[in-house]
Amino acid sequence: MSEANSCLLLSGSHPLLSSAIIADNLLGKIERGHVRKSFTTSIIEGFYGRQWSWEQRYALPEMLARWGYSSYVYAPKGDTSLRHKWSHAFSGEQFANFEKLGRACHAADIAWGLGWSPVGLQAKYGVSERKKLKNKINEIQRLKPDILWVLFDDLPAGNKRLAENQVAVVGDIQQQLPDIQLAMCPSYYSFDPILEELFGACPANYFQDLNAGLALDIDILWTGNRVISDAYSGDDCRRAAALLGRKPLIWDNYPVNDGRKTSRFLHLAPFSGRSPDMAGWCRGHAINPMNQFHLSTLVLPTLADVYTSKSSYDPALAFERAIAVLPDELAKLIARDANLFQQRGLDGIGSVEKISLVDEYRNIAHPVAIEVCDWLTEGYQFDPACLTD
Repeated sequence: MSEANSCLLLSGSHPLLSSAIIADNLLGKIERGHVRKSFTTSIIEGFYGRQWSWEQRYALPEMLARWGYSSYVYAPKGDTSLRHKWSHAFSGEQFANFEKLGRACHAADIAWGLGWSPVGLQAKYGVSERKKLKNKINEIQRLKPDILWVLFDDLPAGNKRLAENQVAVVGDIQQQLPDIQLAMCPSYYSFDPILEELFGACPANYFQDLNAGLALDIDILWTGNRVISDAYSGDDCRRAAALLGRKPLIWDNYPVNDGRKTSRFLHLAPFSGRSPDMAGWCRGHAINPMNQFHLSTLVLPTLADVYTSKSSYDPALAFERAIAVLPDELAKLIARDANLFQQRGLDGIGSVEKISLVDEYRNIAHPVAIEVCDWLTEGYQFDPACLTD
């Protein structure tokens, strides 16, 4: 594949991928050669900025199990022990936190895992780097996670040995952890052209080389047509499968609100544009929640409802059920203001109206109301420094 064709694939404009019939044929071949796995639904705690507390994390698995999720993957961008300081040993406190999170997940009968970014190995992977990787994987192995996601997203890319290095890293990990559910996030994880603008041109044959080097039982994460995709269609998923050489493992960036623009909004609308048929089109569906833990718990159940309710899924009804767990007064406020917070956001709410809203929510002693007040008073203001931690 030429470099030009490789970039056409990335942008989604290659003529091969525009043919649904050809994509279906390719997907059939993928299915026949792929190790069969059940479809999974997951939470990927993978956002930048202000983080959840460990107590909140320990409480989440029981809720996920109740809603119908399969797993919880811990991968906050603010945890440098999983990113720029990955080669350092975990502190005793961090190790204990991971162990407790694993126990909470297993007690709830869901799988747990880590999303880990080996910063630098996408550019150089020699003898010393292999030794550091082996040491880190030995340490991770002691935690006994069910899942490990190797994340090359949002790192400098574009070098000619990108795919070669990434394949080697993932292959070495699989040798050390043969029984774990392993997935990788490529440097170019969407058809969105913004990735090439930010991280450099997609190298020639990048996806072809990934396909040739990665075992078929290794999943590949994909955010869709855009980094933040509004919807996923059957054609979208077939195009991704044709490019990736396997069904995509969807990393859905809704309702996450960790960016300079998105932090000005609370994404409280129930899931839409996600068909239950994705269970046949994709390997799994993982969603990235908001920085606000308790507000996220009003949205997360609605994605689970997509798959449990199937053709009868009603977004409005799903959201009504989600907020029904709140005290009546608070449920009424959230129902009234959800669209305001999602559509107009902080910069569209006048100062007088904002003061009034804060007064209303402050009168309710509930974690959801506290988070709303915190957001209204700029407690979740975006800090660009979070991108370089």
